[in-house]
Amino acid sequence: MGASITLAGESLIAQKQGAGEKLEIARFVLALVPGLDPNAPVDRAAGKPPVAQIVFTKAYDRKGYVSPNQVIYSLMVGSDIGDWDFNWIGLEAAGGELLAVATVPVQQKRKNIPPLQIGNNVTRNFLVEFNGAQALTGITVDASTWQHDFTVRLNGIDQRERLSNRDVFGRVCFLADSLQMERSFGLYQVKAGIAYVEGVRVQLAEPVQAQLPALPAKAWLDVALVREGSDTVAAWKVVFGEAKTDYVDSNGTAHYVVQLASVAVTGEITDLRQSEPITGALVKQFALRNGDYPELRARATTKEDVDLGELPNAKSDDPSTNSSEILATTKALNALRQIIADSEVGEVFMVAMDTPPPGSFKANGAAVSRTVYARLFAKIGTRYGAGDGVNTFNLPDPRGFFPRFWDDGRGIDAGRVSGSTQADLIRSHTLTGSTSAAGAHTPTAYTDVQGAHTHGVKEGSVGPAGTTGEILTSGDDLTYVVYSYSTTTSAGEHGHNITVNPVPDHVHPVTVSYVGGLETRPQNIAFLACIKY
Repeated sequence: MGASITLAGESLIAQKQGAGEKLEIARFVLALVPGLDPNAPVDRAAGKPPVAQIVFTKAYDRKGYVSPNQVIYSLMVGSDIGDWDFNWIGLEAAGGELLAVATVPVQQKRKNIPPLQIGNNVTRNFLVEFNGAQALTGITVDASTWQHDFTVRLNGIDQRERLSNRDVFGRVCFLADSLQMERSFGLYQVKAGIAYVEGVRVQLAEPVQAQLPALPAKAWLDVALVREGSDTVAAWKVVFGEAKTDYVDSNGTAHYVVQLASVAVTGEITDLRQSEPITGALVKQFALRNGDYPELRARATTKEDVDLGELPNAKSDDPSTNSSEILATTKALNALRQIIADSEVGEVFMVAMDTPPPGSFKANGAAVSRTVYARLFAKIGTRYGAGDGVNTFNLPDPRGFFPRFWDDGRGIDAGRVSGSTQADLIRSHTLTGSTSAAGAHTPTAYTDVQGAHTHGVKEGSVGPAGTTGEILTSGDDLTYVVYSYSTTTSAGEHGHNITVNPVPDHVHPVTVSYVGGLETRPQNIAFLACIKY
């Protein structure tokens, strides 16, 4: 069987609400539609069946409200009417608009014709649900006044079940991390799980987002058993305020309000749930066992149990207690470990190994998951890179760098932001150099002594053709030069004077060559940089 408000009905409701007008329902319409599948979803866009398929129309006989958001209309067809079959039921507004439709397997309506045929009565109810249904239709009569009312008996059953749960779980009990508030990708949500509040069982199949007001804020879980059609179901919502208490609403429904979490201005969440580490069947928690039962906290441990002498029975789950009269429980120790681990997330440190220790990454700029490593992402975000922009973010990458403490407003390294890198640089300075003046001076020079000697002198004259000698010119008539030699008088041993002009006062240029390597650095040692997640 399918049932739904039509698109035309949805539009009519919105129109009436917008105009502040009353929604009037006129009649029921019954039809027999060939080939109709009663299990298929209702076609919300379809209108009424053709006139030939409509078998009966009648104004509703009764109307009433079930809740502020639910109203019901009833049709009663006596045994004096028939014969016809139907599998389609429509609820029509006063203006002719088809407001809602329900489909059923083929039903028979037969007229009473004694003694030939025994007739039957048909009663059909149409429950219409939308926000403000009672106010928009103006119905003031409770449906229980004209329908057979099992409310008292059903409420009694619900109340007995609630009180039974209350005896087992107490005022409030969140199972493990059920309904814990967390922050995911900058949004706040309540985790899936099961909780019991004043015996009312609340179950979330998947996480649900919570819209927080201005921070700081304190979140509470508001739980109630409310009527929904012919049933009573658990309803819940997250509310905010510094102090909340149980209350009864205008419909007489009891609401139970318990603390959920507080959120600081920084966005840090403090869990205020009263939770128990229960993740399986309760019978496993309650069952009797032989020997020591580690998860049974309310027992005395004595010499007979562990052969270690008398131990104080006082235990505490508080990791901050400093009392020498109280033993820290495993829960307290785990809570302390969690506090320490949370405080270390985001720390960058060095190790003398080639691989990072457990719980940490190499700080190498790699992209990692935003959800798997949500604690680290909550602290450093996309400061060192946004990864793929959706699912990942980048780790810092200090490889090959010397760390420099963030200036943080001191003014020595102004303009920097935490985590930013800086290129290498040499501070601006002046280099000086000079050469000493050489002064005015005269270089000296000399010639060697050649000893006594003479120099030969060659003399020549032109001779006629055919004379032996050097050829002076060529042609048909050759002319020859005839040479003769003579000597000069000896000059004796002597030298030759050489004069050198003086050089004025002057300086000499200086050439400086490059020294050093590719960078400026002190003596150092290399370790592996890691970041805690």
